[in-house]
Amino acid sequence: MNPDYRVDQADVDYLTELPNRRGLYRFYNDLGEEEHIHAMFVDIDNFKKVNDIYGHSMGDLLLRCVSDLIRDNAAGFVSRVGGDEFVILMDGDSAEDAVKDVAESIREGIKEMNFRPDILSLISLSIGIVMDQRAGQSLDDILARCDSAMYQSKFNGKNKYSIYNSDDKNFEVSRNIEMEMDNALEEHQFRAYLQPKVNMISSEIVGAEALCRWVHPTEGIRMPDVFIPIFEKDGFISKLDMYMFEEVCRIKAGWKGRSYESIPISVNISRLHLYNQSFPEELSRIADSYGIPHNELELEITESIFIKDTRELIEMTERLRKNGFIVSVDDFGSGFSALNLLQDLPVDIVKLDKGFLQSSADSSRGRQVIRSVIAMCRDLKIQVVTEGLETKEQIDFITSCSCQIAQGFYYARPLALEEFEEYAQKHKNNILDSFVFPLDNEELRSKDGSLWGDYNGAALTFSDGIFKGSKAVSFPGGKVETNIIEISPKAICNDSWAVSFWIKPDKIRSWSSAVYIKFETGFASFSPLAWEGNAVFRIRDSREVNGWHDTPVCALLPGMWWHVVISYNAVTEKAYAYINGDPVAQSENVPPNRFVKRIILGGDVFQPGFVGEMCEFAIFNESKDFDGVSELFRSYTENPDFNAGELKKLI
Repeated sequence: MNPDYRVDQADVDYLTELPNRRGLYRFYNDLGEEEHIHAMFVDIDNFKKVNDIYGHSMGDLLLRCVSDLIRDNAAGFVSRVGGDEFVILMDGDSAEDAVKDVAESIREGIKEMNFRPDILSLISLSIGIVMDQRAGQSLDDILARCDSAMYQSKFNGKNKYSIYNSDDKNFEVSRNIEMEMDNALEEHQFRAYLQPKVNMISSEIVGAEALCRWVHPTEGIRMPDVFIPIFEKDGFISKLDMYMFEEVCRIKAGWKGRSYESIPISVNISRLHLYNQSFPEELSRIADSYGIPHNELELEITESIFIKDTRELIEMTERLRKNGFIVSVDDFGSGFSALNLLQDLPVDIVKLDKGFLQSSADSSRGRQVIRSVIAMCRDLKIQVVTEGLETKEQIDFITSCSCQIAQGFYYARPLALEEFEEYAQKHKNNILDSFVFPLDNEELRSKDGSLWGDYNGAALTFSDGIFKGSKAVSFPGGKVETNIIEISPKAICNDSWAVSFWIKPDKIRSWSSAVYIKFETGFASFSPLAWEGNAVFRIRDSREVNGWHDTPVCALLPGMWWHVVISYNAVTEKAYAYINGDPVAQSENVPPNRFVKRIILGGDVFQPGFVGEMCEFAIFNESKDFDGVSELFRSYTENPDFNAGELKKLI
C-alpha cells in the first residue's frame, strides 16, 4: 500500500477531512489485484443517543475527535464511510497481533479522549476485522465481512473487537439479514411474541407487549438484538412496525368472545413515524379493518426520542391519542430522562426501564428516586408500568411505591401466541370486579367463596337483616380495634373503587367508623356521625399536612336501615357519597391513595368501635356513578323478600 496516496478534494469528508466512501473505493481500486490487506470497520456505540440528547453539533464535534483518535493509532488508510462508521485498510503483511493492537489502542483510547466526560460515559467503539484479503475481490464483499464482524462485537455487548470467521454462522446471519428482510416480511417470518403485563396485587393479566421474533426457515428463531439494529439503520424498521401493528390487530380479532379479548396490546414504534403525517390515520384504518377498538392498542415510544424532535413528538402524540390510541413512554430511566417533558407530553403510561430499577434499587437514595418518579407520574395522571421484575423482593418494593402493574420474567417471558393464550385464560379471571360479603353467618365468606373476613373480639352475634329470614352482623362496639371484622385487602386492587353496605346504627358515637380502609399513603372511612348532624366520608392523604378531604352528609338516625355507597374516582379525583340510592355529596381534587393494607368493618385505629348492624357489604373495583348506585339500590328494594322497614328518602 502506498502511504503517500493523494486523495482528490471531492473524495474528502468535509467534517473529519478523512477520505469519504468514494475516496475509499478509489484508493482500493488503485491497489494491485495481488496485494493483500487487512480491513477494519469501526462504529461508535450509542452515537445516536448523543445526537438525541446533546444535538447534532455536539455529535459532529465527537466525530471529529474520534476521527483524530483513529488516524493517530491506525497505520494505514483511514476513511469515514457513514454517519458514525469508519473503515481502515492496513497492509496485509502486518501480523495479526499488530492488527489486534491497533484495534485495542483505538478501543481503549476513546476513554482517554479530551472530551466531555458525561458523553464519554455513554459511548464506546465496536470494531470488526477481516484479515488477509486479496485486493482483486470486490471491496463490497470485504466490507460486508467487516460489517458482520462489527455487529458481532455489538451483539457480544459492545466495546469489543471481533475478527471475521467464515465458519461462524453468526457472521453469516449478520451479513445476510439485509438481503433476506423483504422476503421474510412477505412470507410472514416475523412473529409477535406476547409478554404479559400483570397486576402485582391480584396477579391478573391486564395487558401485553408484542415483541418481534424472526422465525427463520432454516436457522430457527432470530432474536431482536440480531436484526433490529440493522433495521434501524437502513429504515426497514418502519415497515416492520406497521407489520407488527397489523399482526396484533389480527391476533386480537381472533380473541372475540374470550375473557381476555379486551386487554390492551402494545407495539413499539420508531421515530421515523414522527415525520409521517398520515401515520395516525394509517393506524386507524388498520385497526378499523379488523374491528379493534383503538383504546385496546398501545403505542410505545422510547425515552431517547424525548430530547430531539420534541415538537414533532408532542404533536404526533396528541394526534394518536385524539384517534383513541394509548401512548406510552418505553425504557424510561434508561438514559437522561427528560422529567420536565412529562408535563408537556400527553402520554398515558410510563414504563420504568429494567436497568433503572436494577441500578437504583440497591441504595436508599436510589429507592427514593424510584418512589419519587412513580409518585410524580401518578400525580400527573400517568400510569406506571415497571419492566424487568424478576424477584419477589422487587415485587414487594415496587408495590410499596404504589405501582401495581409489572412486566417481567417473574410472571412470564415473552410467549408464543398459543402459550400466551393459555396464560391469559388462566390469569384473566384471577380477580372479580366485585366482592359481596352477606355478613349473615360466622364464616364471613364472600359470595364467590374466594375471600374471607376475620373477626377480632367476642363471639359474633347476629340480628335480622334486610331480607326476610336473613341475618346481619351485630357490632357491640368496644375499644379501638376490638370487635371488628377485617376483610382481605386483596379485595381492592384498583385506584378507583366503591364500597356499598346496609347499616343500622343502634348507638351513635361521634367519629366511630363503620368502614375503614387503610392505604399505604393514607386512609378512607365512613362515620355515621362525625359531628352534630353530619355523617362523613373522609379520605386522608398522609403525604400532605393538610391532606384531609371530607365529604359530609346528614347524620344517619339510629334504629333505621340505611343503604350507603361511598365511591372514589381516581381519574377525576372526586369522592362521592350516596344514601338510599340518592347522591348526597361529593368532594373534588382528592388525590388517589394507593396499595390497600387493611379493610376494617365496625371500627378503625383511632376511635371506639361502631355499635349497630351491617349486612350486604360489597366492594367494587371501579367507581360508581348515579345510575350504577340507583340500579344497585333497586336490586335490593325490588327484591320480594326485602324487609328493611320504612326507608328515609334523602334529597
